[in-house]
Amino acid sequence: MQRMKRRTLLQWLGAVAGAVATVPLRSIRLLAQPRDLPPESVATLYEIAASALPASLGAARVREIADKFVAWTRGYREGVALSHGYGHPRLQRSGTSPVPIYIAQLAALAAEAATRGARWPALDLDTRRRLLDAALTKANIRGLPARPTGQHVVSDLMAFYFRSSEANDLCYRAMINREVCRPIAITTRRPAPLIASNHGGHGGHGERIVQDLPSASSVSTVVES
Repeated sequence: MQRMKRRTLLQWLGAVAGAVATVPLRSIRLLAQPRDLPPESVATLYEIAASALPASLGAARVREIADKFVAWTRGYREGVALSHGYGHPRLQRSGTSPVPIYIAQLAALAAEAATRGARWPALDLDTRRRLLDAALTKANIRGLPARPTGQHVVSDLMAFYFRSSEANDLCYRAMINREVCRPIAITTRRPAPLIASNHGGHGGHGERIVQDLPSASSVSTVVES
C-alpha cells in the first residue's frame, strides 16, 4: 500500500513538473515584473511632473494630472486591440506594461539629481532641462508621441497631457472635447468658449499642443514654460 502511495506521489510530482516546464519562460518573466509604480517612483514622478508639464497649470493641477497618469499605468492591459486609422488595415495591440521601464527611468533621473547633491525640485531650471534632454536623447525620443508608448516616462507623461482633450481645449480656448464622445449634431456648431475655471485656468504658450517635434531637445524646451 505504501509502495502504491509513493508511486502515485511520484507520478503526481512528475505531472506537475511537466506542466511547469511547458509554461513559456517569457510568461514567467512577465508575471515576475512589477505591475504598479512603487511609492518611491510615484514620489519622483510628482517632482518631475512639475518640470515636464506647464507651470501655468498650477501645482495642484499638475499633481492631479500626474495622479491620472499613475492611474493609467495601474489600469494598463496588455494585448488589447487598438483602433487603427484609415490606411492601416493591420490591427495593432497594446504591448507589455511600461511600468518596469518607468521605474528604471525614474530611478535614473532621481540618481542624476542626487549626484548633484539635491533632489529634483532643488535643482535649478537649466540643470533640470539638461537632465531631461539627456534622458530623452538616450531614449531616442525625436518627437512627442501620439499616445504613451513606453519609450520614456517623461515623454509619455507629456503625451498623456498634451494630447488630451483638456490641452486641446486650452490651445483653442474652446470646449471642443476632441476625445469625448459627442452627438453628431454638436459637430456642426461652433464650440462654446472655454471656461477657464474648468480647465485649470489660462496660461502661456506652454499649454499648446506640440506636434512634429524634430529632436529630444525640442521636447524639453516646452517644459516649465
